[in-house]
Amino acid sequence: MSLDETFSRWRPRQLASEGPRYLALVNALEQGIADGRLSDGDRLPPHRELAQQLGLSVGTVAKAYQEAEQRGIVSGHVGQGTFVRRRFAARAEAAARHESVNLALNMPAEGNETQILSALFGEVAREQDLAPLLRYHPHGGIRRHREVIAASLSVNSFTLEPARLFLCNGAQHAIDIALRLVAKPGASILVDAFTYSGFKAIAAASHLNLVPVEMDEEGLDPEAMTQACRASGARVLYCMPTLQSPTARTMTLGRRRRIAELAEELDLIVIEDDVYGFFFPERPVPIATLAPGRTFYVTSYSKCVAPGFRLGTLTVPTANIAQAELLLHASAWFVAPLLSEAVVRLIESGKLEELLRERRRQALERYRVFLNVFPNAPKLQYPAFYGWLPLPKEWSADQFTAAARVHGILVTPPISSAVGEVHPAAVRICLGAPKNLEELSTVLQILRDILAHRPANVVSVA
Repeated sequence: MSLDETFSRWRPRQLASEGPRYLALVNALEQGIADGRLSDGDRLPPHRELAQQLGLSVGTVAKAYQEAEQRGIVSGHVGQGTFVRRRFAARAEAAARHESVNLALNMPAEGNETQILSALFGEVAREQDLAPLLRYHPHGGIRRHREVIAASLSVNSFTLEPARLFLCNGAQHAIDIALRLVAKPGASILVDAFTYSGFKAIAAASHLNLVPVEMDEEGLDPEAMTQACRASGARVLYCMPTLQSPTARTMTLGRRRRIAELAEELDLIVIEDDVYGFFFPERPVPIATLAPGRTFYVTSYSKCVAPGFRLGTLTVPTANIAQAELLLHASAWFVAPLLSEAVVRLIESGKLEELLRERRRQALERYRVFLNVFPNAPKLQYPAFYGWLPLPKEWSADQFTAAARVHGILVTPPISSAVGEVHPAAVRICLGAPKNLEELSTVLQILRDILAHRPANVVSVA
């Protein structure tokens, strides 16, 4: 296609009025590719000609072409001109068929949960008498529900006592109650250097100080934890030993034993977040088994059933039972019995195990796609719906997050999980939102194309 034909077909009708003019031109290029007005291999107008047509300076056009090349949109060839990149155009067109893709929000892939829950709730609704579920109940939940759920979570040497297990409105509620039981405003809490963003939100709302602990390939480093504890005077540790968020690291049994030993030695209370333990066919031994008298143990059905299925559990040391009941009374009175009834029926019918097997299969399939696109990412035998993506040394996490957003792809910004002044050399990529494996692969390949080029000197983060 001639330059005149290319320009007449692609010429931006109006550049965005806000922000730098060169970025507005880059965005117009991307839009031209997305809507098909620019095709594979099209040659773009020379700098001076495009500047004259659009009323821009030659320097602005040159800067825009440079930015576009760094993003992987175009490629320049000395003596020949600037061309739309073939590989990128195909992927951009595929991505443009969808609205922005959220790889920042950790959620399970769509599966059979809707059909299973629809049938289950229909069954409950057809019961002749719903009245028992609609009455007031104990603050910790209906006794029988707690017994069935405790038994289902008990494996091997790990036994949950129903009297110590409380039903909560998701893991977030459970963590909040645990923190209220063990920490007053202004207290210091030990956490991984990169920790669960929801915990950061609770800590901020409760006016708690987070003390970052260095991590290694298993997550929390015991010696660094000891040093941080002694230096800060912290008396509470929050940790995720299994598939830690955001790094997806899992502690070995030896590491868990060491953390339990140090908790005793340093007189630490442990809040153990085990919401992803179900991804393992056999849940790894919790720290709560190794230090039951000082560990608050949290699980959730929101992660394995559906995000809107807000039911979590909090298991407390015996000495804290009365206080936990009081806080449940104050914060929620009790969890909606219809949800706990649903979980009990899922457990007793075998449908919960069916859902768990589906989640494990989906997570493994999606993580394999992730590894196929990013072979340098950590190899996980039992993954969740997210991966920890190492970045090339020339890219910062902030730069990559901004560049991905330009292409309509949201990835977890480092500020959401980082504690203190640490700067990650990686980002979390959530894999559950794309509707299928093909869409996931397309989006991940766009991210790979972005990383194949050096970051722009100036990246818009608006």
